[in-house]
Amino acid sequence: MKRREQGLFFLCRRTVITIAAFLIGSMLLFLALCNGESSSGSVNRKVIIFVWDGLRPDSISASSTPNLWNLSKNGVFFKNNHATYPTFTMMNSSSFNTGDFPDKVGFYGNTVYAPGTAGHNAGGKAVDYNQPVFTEDWNILLSLNSFYDNELFMVKRLLQATREKGKITAIVGKSGAAFMFDLDRKGYGLDENAVFPQSLAGELQSAGYALPKNTPVMWPDIRLLSSNGDPTGRPSPAKLADNVTSDPTVGTTSPNSSSNKYMMDIYLQYILPKKNPDISVIWFRDPDTTEHIYGVGAKAYLDALGSMDAMLGHLADHLKSLNQYDNTDIIIVSDHGHNNVSGDLSLFPLRTIANGAAGSTEAAKGYSVSGDVRLAQLLADNGIVTNVYDGNGYSYDPVISGVMADGTQVYPDQTDTDGSVTGTKGKKYTTRGFKVPATLPAGSVVIAANGGSDYLYLTSKDVSLVKKIVTFLQQREEFGAIFVDDKYGHIPGTMAMSMVHLENTAGRNPDIIFSYNFNENAVIRGMKGIEYESMQIYRGMHGSFSPIDVNNTLITFGPDFRTGIASVTPSGNIDVAPTVAYLMGLDMPGTDGRVLYEALNNTSVTVSVVSLNKLIQSDAAAGLTFYQPTAVLNSRAKIDSGKSSYSITLAISSVTDSTGKSVTYFDYARAIRQ
Repeated sequence: MKRREQGLFFLCRRTVITIAAFLIGSMLLFLALCNGESSSGSVNRKVIIFVWDGLRPDSISASSTPNLWNLSKNGVFFKNNHATYPTFTMMNSSSFNTGDFPDKVGFYGNTVYAPGTAGHNAGGKAVDYNQPVFTEDWNILLSLNSFYDNELFMVKRLLQATREKGKITAIVGKSGAAFMFDLDRKGYGLDENAVFPQSLAGELQSAGYALPKNTPVMWPDIRLLSSNGDPTGRPSPAKLADNVTSDPTVGTTSPNSSSNKYMMDIYLQYILPKKNPDISVIWFRDPDTTEHIYGVGAKAYLDALGSMDAMLGHLADHLKSLNQYDNTDIIIVSDHGHNNVSGDLSLFPLRTIANGAAGSTEAAKGYSVSGDVRLAQLLADNGIVTNVYDGNGYSYDPVISGVMADGTQVYPDQTDTDGSVTGTKGKKYTTRGFKVPATLPAGSVVIAANGGSDYLYLTSKDVSLVKKIVTFLQQREEFGAIFVDDKYGHIPGTMAMSMVHLENTAGRNPDIIFSYNFNENAVIRGMKGIEYESMQIYRGMHGSFSPIDVNNTLITFGPDFRTGIASVTPSGNIDVAPTVAYLMGLDMPGTDGRVLYEALNNTSVTVSVVSLNKLIQSDAAAGLTFYQPTAVLNSRAKIDSGKSSYSITLAISSVTDSTGKSVTYFDYARAIRQ
């Protein structure tokens, strides 16, 4: 063969080989993607989303949480992460689930008003849906889902997209919040009330594990053993002598540790090794529930942090023993921050606790004796709304409802002389009941009392009544930023719900949503941040538009994430689902959230900060008289003289990336009275 012919032969052969190699490589890549290779090029990647409910970023330290501290130093710590407002657990579980804000999702938990729904709770008891209902319950969620024609979520969910790719999912932990991820019960699940599928419950029993005591409500064929007990039960909190107010000087340990450990042990010892889930969601109620009961900074809160951190260490150890540690991306996230419950400390000074009661004032090391607000009674007694209801009965709240410097109570103790208020003659109460009647009178207002923010539903949809309520909220200083359904038009001193993604396309949103007032710089037990709350007799709360409630924890660690990064680029809970979807090659297009490219290895996408804490100001409502929260009746409350206008400042931060995706996050919203 001549040299020229030889050259042509070898050239053609090389070309054929090159094309063949390309085709084979393309086919292998296609097969790899079909079999679960992620967008980042990782085959058989595992993801664990571990939610520490209510974890503030400033709670993480080398002494309190050494395992999490090390993880934050060796992974990516998002210093400027944002919870979705309102900063409730279920609202943010929805954002984790979908990558979207509530305007698209259509879900507004924690507590919602959905009359016409029917069903039972996780304990098997019938639920009165004529009252606002607390949604941290698998059975209530299923009832609501049925009420909304199986569209409780109006968009695709993360684990739904995971199973569409043939992958295995698992959820473990807190009632309601974890269950929301697998509303269809098509993966493996263990929460505080149930196990699914039924076959898993049987397997666990056969393996010698106790089951949550309410498991037979979900699976009537399951029979609990006599030795089963109540493995997710929690002890009653320590109380003051009034038997309603918690005592953080006596209650010094988390009431949730045993329950959390039980669920984590089953996950680590059985679900993880035997079911081998591709994506796991672990959600435990600490430190949040402990913060609610005893307050942020209390001894029990530190105990809760230590317990959670120990479980993180056990998780890492088990992943290593299963040879999964180097192939698992771990996302540690909280649903929101957490404030101590308190009113203005100049009006309600902190007090000692002695002999089972609130004692003398003590600014440095005292405990809160204020912060609770019963809006229904305020609206009724001040003549704003005649027919107002919040779904709750009478309350006896002699401490957290407000004790002023001279010992005067905002909501004074009263005695039920004939049993008509409490059902028991001679019993004490501070506020009467406001249950929703079977038939609502015309012009009724129903309040879904949620904690750091409340929802108001108006049956009449009367704009004049909306304006009347708004003016009252603006005048009382325990209330903060106010957002109104867009359909009512412009109301001075408020913002439209659509400005913060609260205006749902299907009209599921309340008519008014407002944040309770807060002070992010006030200090109790060494921790910054206080807020008022709807009357729940808690020492800690979230849900407000305070920067402390909004700024929550997000830490990523694993083979797909960069190491040793403290990111100040704004991010949010809405970014978790799209980031996991990207890593796992899932189909979740069009989310409000973005992929956190700045945290990822092997990406050419660049991320740019457009704005940080940009302030947007509402117009002002003028000519107002402001009342300090020192009495139920405005006529008896102290007037904050020298001020007459109310407005709202909304702070936002925005990010864009080189794919063209832009996201705006909400830093806080503050009421300005001047």
